[in-house]
Amino acid sequence: MNKAIMKMSRLQIARMAVQLLFLGVLFAGLLLKIKPVLMVFLPLALLSGSFFCGWICPFGAIQDFFAKVGSLFVKRKFKMPRAIQKYAQYSRYVLAIALFFMVAGDSIIKTSMNSYLTFIFTATGQGAEPVAIGIMVGFIMIAMFFERPFCNYFCSEGIKYGVLSLGRLFTIRRNTETCINCKQCDKSCPMNIEVSAKKHVRNAQCVNCFECIDACPVKGTLTFGPVIKLGKKDNKENTA
Repeated sequence: MNKAIMKMSRLQIARMAVQLLFLGVLFAGLLLKIKPVLMVFLPLALLSGSFFCGWICPFGAIQDFFAKVGSLFVKRKFKMPRAIQKYAQYSRYVLAIALFFMVAGDSIIKTSMNSYLTFIFTATGQGAEPVAIGIMVGFIMIAMFFERPFCNYFCSEGIKYGVLSLGRLFTIRRNTETCINCKQCDKSCPMNIEVSAKKHVRNAQCVNCFECIDACPVKGTLTFGPVIKLGKKDNKENTA
């Protein structure tokens, strides 16, 4: 069995359990009925970032699952080069705006481009267009070699959580005094965030998966907690 899977921490096992629970809820047809309850994750994003995307989102969970399957065959996943990533991370915002103005009245096209909605419709037995299902399956297959491709560049659902989480009061913190700059945190991040360049990870892409904390070889260097004090320099770094 792949070592990366065997070395899963208790935190990651707990996250996977929560993901599986909500996948079960979805396939039981209950997710749409409890949707108002899930709205609690919007204000939670203001406080501590996007737990919905990292812990609850069923399509995110499916991508994580196939990423682990891909780890059995591929030792190192592909990541977008940093020079491209700093621009590519805004693609989901551009796509959301384009869809709003170009196909505001065409629900078929909007669903085809949104694999999250396609997954929800398919799982709850509402059906989806063949093209939409094909695109969804394509993202799932890509997730075996490129972690969370849909979440990174195409998910309009995650925008609201990401934008709200920019001002989060609780976040992943990096102790610059104990950091050995090994960049294991950067390599482990499925959202391709340069954690090693920040003191507080207040990035709209962050889904609070805590993979970076687990990957850090120096205990206590990366932690999750309140932002105590931010200077101008920190604020610029953390929101980049």
